[in-house]
Amino acid sequence: MNSPQPIAPPTTLEAEVAQLRQRANCGEHMVVVAALDPLLVGYPDNRDLLLLRAHCLRFVGQIDAALATLDRLAVTQPRFSLMHQERGLCHVARKDAPAAIEALLHAVNLNPALPLSWRMLAGVYRLIGDEAQAAIAQAHVETLGALPSPIVAATSLFLDGDLVPAEAMIRAWLLANGDHPEAMRLLAKIGMARDVLDDAETLLEAVVRMVPDHRAARYDYAQCLVQRHKYVAARGEAERLLALDPANIDYRAVAATCAVGLGDHHRAIELYRAMRADVPAAPDIHLWLGHALKTVGCVPEAVEAYREAARLRPDFGDAYWSLANLKLYSFDEAMIAAMRSAEEAPGTALEDRIHIRFALGKAFEDRGDAATSWRYYEAGNALKRSESRYRPEIIETNKPVAFARGRN
Repeated sequence: MNSPQPIAPPTTLEAEVAQLRQRANCGEHMVVVAALDPLLVGYPDNRDLLLLRAHCLRFVGQIDAALATLDRLAVTQPRFSLMHQERGLCHVARKDAPAAIEALLHAVNLNPALPLSWRMLAGVYRLIGDEAQAAIAQAHVETLGALPSPIVAATSLFLDGDLVPAEAMIRAWLLANGDHPEAMRLLAKIGMARDVLDDAETLLEAVVRMVPDHRAARYDYAQCLVQRHKYVAARGEAERLLALDPANIDYRAVAATCAVGLGDHHRAIELYRAMRADVPAAPDIHLWLGHALKTVGCVPEAVEAYREAARLRPDFGDAYWSLANLKLYSFDEAMIAAMRSAEEAPGTALEDRIHIRFALGKAFEDRGDAATSWRYYEAGNALKRSESRYRPEIIETNKPVAFARGRN
């Protein structure tokens, strides 16, 4: 038998990861692990390297080592769906059904476009005799299976925040295959994520014309209209959705946002309070309620809403900054400690970290500690500047890519 060929020196990290994945697909798992370990010295938090290492270790039966690698990945990438999927597969290998179900459910809740996770869930549920849940998981498998695989793959990339490869994949597929509601919807959602809202609106308007009963697309359309400040049109879409499903929290949230945009803050407060009663553990609802209450001058109640939002999600930067922005609010020691802890936690999202740093700056400014206040303000501004403002066009200049075929 031929011995494994040595892996060539890397050119770029991305190219090296691709090469290592190919070697792993050929079964050279421990060769790949040996190549990954020195790379991880230079890139200790790289999610692709860590995920591939765990994948290879699982394949050779080193489940404890694979799970330890995933624990390391979870510190900096707690919402990476493929990390949770890999954890689930490790627990499947251990025949630990409860742990496998927990991890796989976490994966699909973050990213529903994971056929492997749904298939494994269906199988594990059948093994434990839960046919109802197995049927639900299998239905997801079939739904994804009915879509062209590039759409599923691009959707999965998008949901994990990989906008560039998702865009490239879905654009290429649309150019080759013409209009498809799900592909057009995905391209529009990428456009919304990149603030290319005019083209996103055009795409979504076309989708709801093509498939009037497509509730998810109509909801996306309403959200896009809100982002474009077209509140009257967005309210019409929200009302149409609510007529079909009055209890839906997402539809109610859009209706409340439209009310705010149209200046009907008391209507928005009414909607937010009803939503809070139905879903009291949702931090966003408390935040939105706080904003509306602040606008009409109900500051003490707004403070309680913001504080509850922060209690429910301790790294919720917008909740802390909203309190700081009240000007007259003073942070107590416990909340300052909570903010500092969240600011230092490696898993805190960039936007949350920025808001927390500014809120800490205000907290220490109010205490007369100019040096500490300045340090947090400066750190917040530095992090803000580090954000990329590059917004490449995701849709062709003359007409949307989804319409590039079969139309004049």
